[in-house]
Amino acid sequence: MPRAASARRYAQAVFELALEKGELEKWLDDLTLLADSVSNQEFLDFLSQPRVSDDDKIKVVREALGDSVGPLALNLMSLLATRNITHMLPEVTDQYQELLDSQQGIERAEVVSAVPLGDDDQRRVTEMLSAMTGGDVRLTTRVDAQILGGMIIRIGDRVMDGSTRSRLQALRREVAERR
Repeated sequence: MPRAASARRYAQAVFELALEKGELEKWLDDLTLLADSVSNQEFLDFLSQPRVSDDDKIKVVREALGDSVGPLALNLMSLLATRNITHMLPEVTDQYQELLDSQQGIERAEVVSAVPLGDDDQRRVTEMLSAMTGGDVRLTTRVDAQILGGMIIRIGDRVMDGSTRSRLQALRREVAERR
């Protein structure tokens, strides 16, 4: 079973539980903490060992996390540990964040530019995207000097490529077609 599909199912189950209990933000905090815990390679390796008994894994999870997360989040971690799939926690957290954003009407957008965007530029891009989508937009930025200039914007499954590199490639194709 593909990892993303499994992560999506776990995130969906957690989201429905969180929605039912009115604990959407608490679950996001708990999932973030669980995902951070498996960034410790030794901890992840231990929980992924098929030779370690389920009881030992659950005991270590409870000792390591204790009261830092809710009891249901602790149960989720224990379940994933007994199935040797704790490595999926970062993806489960990402999928949960997407579900939460969707429920709250928030769109996530990534802007790739050749140079870092200033605060004013980020604000203008956010406002433009909010006007386009009709909702709240959260922006992340990334710098990629290979695009030469302009920017590439990804929002949902849409891509708007206004990079100088793509414009030069289009011009090159047009010139080649005319020959």
